[in-house]
Formats: sequence, C-alpha cells, structure tokens
Amino acid sequence: MSGFSNFLLSTASALAVTLSGSMLAAQTTPDNFIVAIAEEPDTLDLTSTGHAPGTRISMENVTEALWRTNTDGEVVPGLASFEVAEDGMSILFHLREGVKFHSGDEFTADDVVFSHERMTERAPQHMRRARNLDRIEVIDRYTVRFVFNTPDAGMLPARGYSIASRAYFERVGEEEFVRHPVGTGPYEFVSYTPGTSMQLRRFADYWGDAPEVENATFRFVREATTRVSQLQTGEVGMTMDVPYPDVANLQSAGFNTAFLAAHPTVGIQFHNTNPDVPWHDSRVRRAIAHAIDRQAIIDGLLQGVPEVSETVTEGELGYDPDLEYNAYDPARARALLAEAGYPDGFDMPFYIWGGAFAGMRETAEAVVLYLQQIGINAQAQTLDASPFLTMLREVSGTTDAEYVGISAMPWANQSDPTEALSIAFYSRSPFAPYRNPEVDAFIAEAASLIDPEPRDAALREAFRIMHEDTAIVPLWNFVAVYAMADGVDFTPTQNWFPVVQLRDVTFD
Repeated sequence: MSGFSNFLLSTASALAVTLSGSMLAAQTTPDNFIVAIAEEPDTLDLTSTGHAPGTRISMENVTEALWRTNTDGEVVPGLASFEVAEDGMSILFHLREGVKFHSGDEFTADDVVFSHERMTERAPQHMRRARNLDRIEVIDRYTVRFVFNTPDAGMLPARGYSIASRAYFERVGEEEFVRHPVGTGPYEFVSYTPGTSMQLRRFADYWGDAPEVENATFRFVREATTRVSQLQTGEVGMTMDVPYPDVANLQSAGFNTAFLAAHPTVGIQFHNTNPDVPWHDSRVRRAIAHAIDRQAIIDGLLQGVPEVSETVTEGELGYDPDLEYNAYDPARARALLAEAGYPDGFDMPFYIWGGAFAGMRETAEAVVLYLQQIGINAQAQTLDASPFLTMLREVSGTTDAEYVGISAMPWANQSDPTEALSIAFYSRSPFAPYRNPEVDAFIAEAASLIDPEPRDAALREAFRIMHEDTAIVPLWNFVAVYAMADGVDFTPTQNWFPVVQLRDVTFD
C-alpha cells in the first residue's frame, strides 16, 4: 500500500465529527416533522423535471405514479394494477377508481395521456424511458393500454411515470400548475420558500392508508455538517446523506440510522469519441483505474460503509464473478501510460458532481492526488447538480468534447441494470458521454427480452465489453445513510433513488 493510502487510513479518525455527549432531545412529533435534505427541487412539477433525483426526494410525497416500488424494492401497483402481455408488446393498466387529486379532480385515463404528453415534451428521463412506447390506447375511463413498438422489459422497473391532472392544468394554467402542484399522493403541497424549505400536510382524502406524519417540513440544508448539527440539537427529526465519518458516533449517541444500498455508483466516466484526447485510448482509462486505491478511499475516508464492484453486485442480472478487478497498481498504471504514448502524463479536465452525496468531495480530492502520482494533472472543477447534468447533456451530444468527470451514475444496485445502462451508456441517452455500438446492441437486446435468463446473458456481454474497454472506473457504490431522532424510525425504499417517503416514517 502506498504512503498516500496509509495517510488516508491513518487520518480517518481525524475526519470524524465529534458529537456532543449531551445532545438535546429532538422535539419532533407527527404534527411537526422536520427533515433536513441536501437538494431542493429544480421544479415542483414532476412531469417537467430535468433533475429527477433531486426533485423526487420531496415531491414523490405529492405526486404518485401508475406503479411504484415498495420498501423491499419490488415493483407493485400504484395508481393502477397492470397486466404485461406475454410477448412484452403491451401493458394493460386498470386505474384505481375514486382517486382524487388534491384539487378535488378525479383521476382518470385522460390524466394518464396528459401526463405522458407533458413528460414527453419536458422531462428528458421520461423521453428516454418511453422511447419504445408507440401509443397509449384509452379503453375506457379507468383502463389504458401501453403499446410498444418493440418489447420493453425495462419500463416497469424504471418507475417514474408521474401522474398530473389535466383538469387542474386547464383550469389554472401553466404558471399556477407549476407554482402550486397537486397530485394524488398522501401529502398535499402547502408552501415553498426557495433555498429554505417546503411544507406538506397529510391529505385527508387520500385513497390509501393514512401515514403517521401529519405535517412535514423539508428543510434544504446544503452542508452535511450543518444537517448533522441540526439533528443533534433537535432542530430536525431526521436527516439524509449523513457523512460516513459521522455514522458510528451518531449511533453511539442514541440516534437511529437506516442504510440504503442503492444507486448511484460514484465513479469516473469518460467521453471516449474524441481521438485528440489521451483518454480516447482505453489503455489510458485502464491506467487511471489502476492508479487509484479504491479500498483505501472506502476504508480511510468513508469508514468502510460503502463497497465497490466492477459492474453490478451479486444477485443482479448481468453479474459476472469472473470479471477481474482492476486492483491498485501504480507501476502498472505508469506502464500503460507509457505504452499509450504518455510516459510523462498529461493535463486533464476533471469535473466533479458537488453537493449531492456524502463522501463525493473527499473522494474527488483523493483521486486527484492518486492521479498526480502517475503524472496526470487532473484540473478539478466542482459543479452543482443542475449545471453538471446540463454540461453532461452538452458533451454527450458531440463527438469532440473533452470530458472526464467524477459523477453519481446509474450502475449497481438498481431494480433493473438495463435501466442503468440505458441512462448512462446507451448512445440514444442524453446523459451518455461513453459511446460503443457493441454495447448499444446488447443494451437494446436486453431491453427487449422478457425472459430473465436471456436478458441476464445479454447484460453480461454488455458489462464484459465495458469492463474490457474501461468505460467507467467505479470507485464505490453509494449507500445512503439516514439518521433519525430517538423514537423515530424510517424504512427507505430499496432499488431506487435516495428519497424520503413520509409514509414510511413511524414513531415509537
């Protein structure tokens, strides 16, 4: 292990925040539940979001979908039950009858069509997820059929088909529709103060079971240390994205914790189609993989909480235990650089997705130091989530971009790996800087196969090619850590974005 790796391990304890032994009891009740979160929505309208993860953290309590994922990670009925045709060419949805939007309007098939049309125009992720959807057939007021132009096994695991009210939109217009959103969820929108907080209250006419939380406030607190401090002092009853160095101390101080091994994966991604940059050569990308002691980062900076996998994790479709791990080997890294024609290294842009995930900044700083050891000068630039995704869309749409970034990518721990590959590595995706026609072919094949066994084989081939080509350097698989005041429990939704579903908060 290098001197730098030893430095990481030896300084781990210095990175932990010392918690007060005499914390104040959280004044949190079902009538006044406050949650500190890192990101606020880019819009209050889930049918037009350009940054779905940050928006869904809070807004999934207001806006529901036709189907959803339960806390065990299983796809289950939401606003509709569903029947998938044997050939995968259609899905028949039976809508729940008597469901009311918070505006009082009834939920019908017309709202399904309206939501699809609106998301197709405004929501990039929906455009991608619905790429194989040929049409929506309205059978009657409470029945619709999705008809595909090719079998699509990935739509249901992808989730995210948010439903909005056409009647409300036509009555109030675009501005009010976005400013004061209504949905069918267990919570209705009360108010929103940009940069500060959002208030929700339990919807009295909700079609499902009434959750325990009556009134909730999402407080937007960008700094992780501030979120932890507010939990300690009782200002909030729950916080998400707890920094890994704080976890053990919070537990010993009496706070409850919950862990979610979910996507994204923190890793290094490359734009690979520009022949005029060093990392166009796969040997350079593999050199970068060998230059970084990923386990030392996990143990020394992240308190051993997350894990790393070359592709997906055991139990997921496409998992191949025979793929060789790119172990830390700086001598091998330097040899690969020399072989590729860069014995003295080079300068490289290095964009960092900042602010969204605990441990990202520390990891990026360590990676920069590791790369310096083999002669690569990574010129770091940190961007917030929205500008980072905007830049990613821009570089993914050109063949001559100069981009290397440390990002939070769909990779491991998803309900369906096809969804991960379709977002971040399929050439038709607006968020795919890496392009490879062979990979595209296997992604498309996997997405069209309903039978899990051949889908697994197609996904294995896609991951094998990407591993050999070093399409990505996975650093660690994200584990979201939630911390709650004593007496508060929360069960996170598996195989989904880290969100806060208030329906899954309970009180002792």
